[in-house]
Amino acid sequence: MKQKNVLDGYKVVDFTQVLAGPCCARMMAELGAEVIKIEIAPAGDITRMLPYVRNGRSGYFIQQNRGKKSLCLNPKTPEGLQIIKDLIKGADVFMEAFSPGAIGRMGLSWDVVHALNPKVVMCSISALGQSGPLSHLPGYDYIAAAYAGILDNIGYPDGPPLLTGMAIGDVSTGVASFGAIMAALLERTKSNEGQHLDMSLLDTYFHMHEINAQTYSGSEGAVVPTRFGHLHSSIQPIGVFKGHKNYIFMLAVPTTWPTFAKVIEREDLIEHPLFSTTPLRAENRYKLAEHIQAWIDKQPDDETVLRKFQEAHLPIAPILSVPEAMSEPHLIERGVVRPHHDRSSGTWQLPGLPMRFSKYPDRPDLPAPYIGEHNAQVLSKHLGYDAAKIDALHKAGVLHAVPLPDGVKAAE
Repeated sequence: MKQKNVLDGYKVVDFTQVLAGPCCARMMAELGAEVIKIEIAPAGDITRMLPYVRNGRSGYFIQQNRGKKSLCLNPKTPEGLQIIKDLIKGADVFMEAFSPGAIGRMGLSWDVVHALNPKVVMCSISALGQSGPLSHLPGYDYIAAAYAGILDNIGYPDGPPLLTGMAIGDVSTGVASFGAIMAALLERTKSNEGQHLDMSLLDTYFHMHEINAQTYSGSEGAVVPTRFGHLHSSIQPIGVFKGHKNYIFMLAVPTTWPTFAKVIEREDLIEHPLFSTTPLRAENRYKLAEHIQAWIDKQPDDETVLRKFQEAHLPIAPILSVPEAMSEPHLIERGVVRPHHDRSSGTWQLPGLPMRFSKYPDRPDLPAPYIGEHNAQVLSKHLGYDAAKIDALHKAGVLHAVPLPDGVKAAE
């Protein structure tokens, strides 16, 4: 039988909720892995009811859980815990995202998991890590960003740190966890043994410092990175400028500075004593920005600004709003923005998978599950439970499921 996708044949037990873990597991589902999402009865993943719900379905939940099979149970019952353990025995990956120590108290520590299945890769995702002085504290995306020195570098020097409008740390940790899991599965082909992965938002966030950490260290503390607003403090010209319609982002590295100056019709600035070197342009960036803004203001429209820079092969971009980005033909053609049809709430425009494989170009439209929709399918297929046993577990409160709405067909 021809393989349909990259991860065909791999089984993932996803005991996570909200974002970082579900994002990681969803990527594996989109690449063909069978992902069994364990949800805690009766409410399931808390994102099922936030932040925007249409016809009883959350876009947040749909985006991060399409392609998964929902198994909703009470893990505090002996039967519920045993189901998880038995699924782990046949899994390639077991993911959890509880506070450090909680999974062990539940009876699913790494020692237990490894004994159940020596080949399984266990991935633990937390805000601040499984070890260290802060590991016991509760945390979320912005907490990790605060501890990592990220928030201190967003905003203006004379103002407070600012928040970003998206969960960069959660999604990036999901992607990092995906990479770590793939590496562990690759290593398993050599050792025939799984391992435990300790993934945290804090580690991922601090890894994002491409300049700040080494600048502070290399200068022995003389240079303290801090927020610089809309103009980059180290390399100029890099920054945000006001167009006629949109704000515009412009960038020139040291080798393209002469070309940049020619495009804005200020060749006199190339060797100007205030702007002739990168450090000088950074030091005098606000004065340089005045010259750039004056040129933009003289142009008839934003399209002219963009065209002149593009013709000179200089990087430039209009700063699009979310609606504008979702309407951008380039993003639509590449499937970066792609339609997803939900069985109950209709069509949503969602972010597509940011990976493309030449051997597997198809992007299936995978359904997001209802609570406990796959209880019977998972337990009969993987554990051999018959209908009577599954029904008894439902009646005993070990399993939970909601009926599918009228007219909604069950997912395969």
